Amino acid sequence: MFHKWKNNRALGLSLRVGLVGGIALALRYAAKKAALAPIPDSISPAIFATRVSQTTYGEMIYHSAGTGDPLVFLHGIYLGASSYEWSKVYPYFTSNRQVLAPDLIGFGESQRPSEALDADQHACVLREFFFEASGGRPAVVVASGVSAALALLVASKYPESVTRLILYQPNNLMESDSQRRPRGMGLMGRIPLLRGLIYHNYLANEPFLKDWLSRFGLSHPEHLTEEMLSVLVTCAQQYGAHHAILGLFSGKLSFPLLQRLPGIPHPVTILWPEKSPLFPLEHAERMVKLLPRGNLRLIPYRGILAPLEDPEKFQQMIEEMLVGELPQTANN
Repeated sequence: MFHKWKNNRALGLSLRVGLVGGIALALRYAAKKAALAPIPDSISPAIFATRVSQTTYGEMIYHSAGTGDPLVFLHGIYLGASSYEWSKVYPYFTSNRQVLAPDLIGFGESQRPSEALDADQHACVLREFFFEASGGRPAVVVASGVSAALALLVASKYPESVTRLILYQPNNLMESDSQRRPRGMGLMGRIPLLRGLIYHNYLANEPFLKDWLSRFGLSHPEHLTEEMLSVLVTCAQQYGAHHAILGLFSGKLSFPLLQRLPGIPHPVTILWPEKSPLFPLEHAERMVKLLPRGNLRLIPYRGILAPLEDPEKFQQMIEEMLVGELPQTANN
């Protein structure tokens, strides 16, 4: 998921220790059942209607409010992921936009199939969802992380589905182009007997998720709230939630992202931290150079869940980008 993993000693050590500890705990507590608490209402604001989109690969739950041109918010892909990631940002735009915030297939309240979707299948689902939920109108897409990379895939394969993209730290799991997954992630995705036990008895539990949020999800541990932790833990512990994460670990979402960028005709703004221990700025600069209408906007360092950590800043940036045409970079 990240650029030059081997240079990030803290993240590599955390993953290795986590996997070893997870195996030990899984063997010790193999019979322990994962909690199946209802997903908290805080996953979406009360003013939003919850709807269902029937797609080729399963039911997608999404939250909708407002009228106007469609504006879609896509959450990233990680343990406990859901549309909650953007829930402090997207209500701001309902006064003049149709706001749509789905849980991707495999996450949140959406269907969680036993066979994790690959990148092309996710792109197909998103195309169908955009068409159905927006009444056939192309959408502005705001996305983060791996889902931001998937949004670029949608734009390259189905350009009629979108009008522009606003992407926070788009990244991909291809091992080429200096994007290497840590060995432990691939191993985790391939162990058929232990992987579910490790997931339920260790990775999806509160101590692991609290540590991940404090170290990588947020830029400062004091920004962590009980609501954030509660939603992520509950979503991670839902029945079948492990399939999508294990598919991520095994590389099912990998695709040649950089090869797709020159064929994307839409304005694309990439939001990137000025300094980050996980996401080198060079990667963002390389993507922008390949995009015909790419634009890079640097922001102060925030963690993976920046829309939860600094929602006011994201509201402001997105609003600015929605006004008028996005500037085209001079290098293209």
